[in-house]
Amino acid sequence: MTDDIDLTTAQAQRLERVAAQLDSMLRQPGATARLSTHPGEDEWSVMQILGHLAESIPYWLDQCRNLIAATGKPPTFGRKLDAPERLVGVDRGLTEEINELLPRVVGEILAAAQAIRRMSLAERGKTGLHIRDGELSVAQVIERFIVTHVEGHLTQIQAALQR
Repeated sequence: MTDDIDLTTAQAQRLERVAAQLDSMLRQPGATARLSTHPGEDEWSVMQILGHLAESIPYWLDQCRNLIAATGKPPTFGRKLDAPERLVGVDRGLTEEINELLPRVVGEILAAAQAIRRMSLAERGKTGLHIRDGELSVAQVIERFIVTHVEGHLTQIQAALQR
């Protein structure tokens, strides 16, 4: 049980670190010059990544809430990589200003950290059937589709800014 509590705290803290790093990194002088540059073929720009995060974090939190609220057999959840709403977030990043998008993304990350801290162990243990990956608990959804996902995009943003 202590391990589950520690994992909950660790996930929230990891998100808080990403939020702080993004905010600091993207407010540095000179960062704005690289925000819309595509770092490579088939790679999103920093702004597209931010647009994606602004859409994906609330999406996956809602999926977790749906799993928690479900009764009876575990529900099916998730979406395909080419889901239109997922791609709209990426495209929206191209049309927004960094001064609007960055605070929203940081806010979504911090809201996710708070939501994770408020979840009970029973809620984190609820399961559903992901459309590609099969049975996953809320804790696994949080790890895979929120925490690790956000950390991976932070790494992409760091690389894009260094090119």
